[in-house]
Amino acid sequence: MGTYRKVLVTGGAGFIGRNMIQGLLDDGCDVTSIDNFKIGGQEYIPEGIRRNVEWIDGDTRDLDLLLKTVRGQDAVLHLAAPSSFLMYEEDPVDGASVTTHGFLNVLEAMRRNAVGKLVYASTSAVYEGNPVPYTEDMPLAPPDLKALSKKWNEEVARQYSERYGITAIGMRPFSVYGHDEFSKGGYANVISLFVWALLHKVTPVLWGDGKQTRDFIYVEDAGRAFRTALAANLPTQEFNVGTGIETTFSEVLKLIGDELGVEVRPERVDVPITIYAERLWADVTRATEVLGFRHEVDVVEGVRRVIAAARQIDEPQQQERLSGAQRYFETLRRG
Repeated sequence: MGTYRKVLVTGGAGFIGRNMIQGLLDDGCDVTSIDNFKIGGQEYIPEGIRRNVEWIDGDTRDLDLLLKTVRGQDAVLHLAAPSSFLMYEEDPVDGASVTTHGFLNVLEAMRRNAVGKLVYASTSAVYEGNPVPYTEDMPLAPPDLKALSKKWNEEVARQYSERYGITAIGMRPFSVYGHDEFSKGGYANVISLFVWALLHKVTPVLWGDGKQTRDFIYVEDAGRAFRTALAANLPTQEFNVGTGIETTFSEVLKLIGDELGVEVRPERVDVPITIYAERLWADVTRATEVLGFRHEVDVVEGVRRVIAAARQIDEPQQQERLSGAQRYFETLRRG
């Protein structure tokens, strides 16, 4: 897939990053990755990826490091930023700094080194406040810092595209989940949190009435969407990374319960944060017709894979950490 041989990935040790990198290696790319290993750590990187990638321990806010590392690359895949809304709630200054300062450094390093192709992670959160399903041409008025920072990145990407000729493809992932989300702990997708709890006979915690929806996309599909955008000969624009299907939290719990053969009776709590999306649902027309991307793993198969992977965890301390991860939100400030 694609014509880029040397590819720099920022945030490659993260959940989407390491799955995407495996696909890049399969495509025959030479991969370098910058990561500060803040979420999880190197122990979560599969041995084949660890061995076949040049890993640089660093921060994208270090412009000198970016200038050196971008030199000689054919393209950049930029993922380095806090991935969860809760991370921004926990530390808004650092979250916004990494997201915006780091992104500007990537673009500036590309400009100075004449690297012309960037694919980067934006977020579906930029749409909040709009009616669903979300289309890429909707007006955006983000209500929270994560979404606002990502919207700023999209605007800066377009400026660098228009002024300096860098092709910058923005990817707006919806609710990404998958088999190896262990490094994220309490920041993990609700599918993983529910599986980890139920697998260890812990009552799952359900926010609100369970009718809220997400467009759940499996991590390998999400990584493939980024790789498809890297290979595509398209001008600067943004794409939704989703399935076009919305699923309620209650439906997810039932799917997991059916797979485990258990009756699920969740503990219901009030939604503990003030800015909360009741529905996330991608219109995937542009991704399908322009990018040529379609998801392959539906939520039923995805749940099965998450359960199968979680069953492989046999270390008691890790089991305890995962089964209690769903209560991480209780440590955060309210509001």
